[in-house]
Amino acid sequence: MTKPTRARNRPLQSPNHLLALGIITLISVVLCWLAIGDKLDLMDIYLGAEGDDGRHAFATILLPPTDNSSDPHHDDHYLTSARMLNFQLKHGKNTRSRKEIPFLVIVTPDISAWKRKLLQREGATVIFAERLSLGDDWIEPMAERWKDVMLKLRLFELTDYDKILFLDADTYLLRPLDRIFRDPAARPTKTGSSEEETQPDEAPLPEKYLFATGPEILHTTHPWPPHPWPRFNAGFFLFQPSKTLFKYYTSLLTLRDRFDSAYPEQNLLNYAHREWGNMPWAHLKPGWTVNLPNMNDIKKGVKSVHAKLWMDGHDLQPVPKELRGMWEKTKMEMDAFYDEMGFKLGWLDLGPVS
Repeated sequence: MTKPTRARNRPLQSPNHLLALGIITLISVVLCWLAIGDKLDLMDIYLGAEGDDGRHAFATILLPPTDNSSDPHHDDHYLTSARMLNFQLKHGKNTRSRKEIPFLVIVTPDISAWKRKLLQREGATVIFAERLSLGDDWIEPMAERWKDVMLKLRLFELTDYDKILFLDADTYLLRPLDRIFRDPAARPTKTGSSEEETQPDEAPLPEKYLFATGPEILHTTHPWPPHPWPRFNAGFFLFQPSKTLFKYYTSLLTLRDRFDSAYPEQNLLNYAHREWGNMPWAHLKPGWTVNLPNMNDIKKGVKSVHAKLWMDGHDLQPVPKELRGMWEKTKMEMDAFYDEMGFKLGWLDLGPVS
């Protein structure tokens, strides 16, 4: 009689085998995540596909050139950059937002009508704002072109919006920016109550505020991520408009030497949102922007750079040739896009913008 075959017990997997399997699984997940890239975001998982449903906007300011030329053929680099920002935010293949977000361009009444008309035709929302004359008797900007940069403060009066991302006009995009409104730092914060930091000659602070940005970068040779300096560059910041906050800022303009006026609005905002004060600035996640960029920033995936890419730069602030080439290519894409759009929409029938 044949003995029945005994079932063999499967040997237990060794700890080394389990460890190797775990490492392979982890590597597979990381590679899959990297392959997906910007198409998936942890904030999307946490907040859902739409995330914050508030009313958001991107914004910049456009000031007259220092020579105040009215010639429509005058080479206004800041106008070109503002148009490029609008194009990249709305139409750029690799930089456009996933949902419709308005792009606000704040201008003074003396901006040439043809410039306003051109921006409006291309989809920007042009908003008139009066200059702030407070502080004219003592504020001395380091550069002539900064004499009207306090116009940025007018953005805090636009309370129809819940959050606004301000970008200087000479910002160039490399990736979409719409997810910044769901950055962990993009939430209003309760204002502090330190008596030592409360000045009786300044206007009252709001009960809560939102002001988030990244640290200043001091040289094109810098590490990644950039060093977390306690000061920020006022060319890129996310905020919640507030009439109370606007009144507080303008009260500082009446107080001689309350801040160093060499970099007027930047030093005012750094004073108002000093890290040891009652409204310290919040730190955005690294990677949204850098000023004084280098090509390592691009390789690391920075989403925007703040630099005058129409220039070669100089020894202390060189502009990488590769980055300038990218800017020039985007400008050609913008010109071709609007030429085709103008033909389709019959812009020629509307007459010249000049």
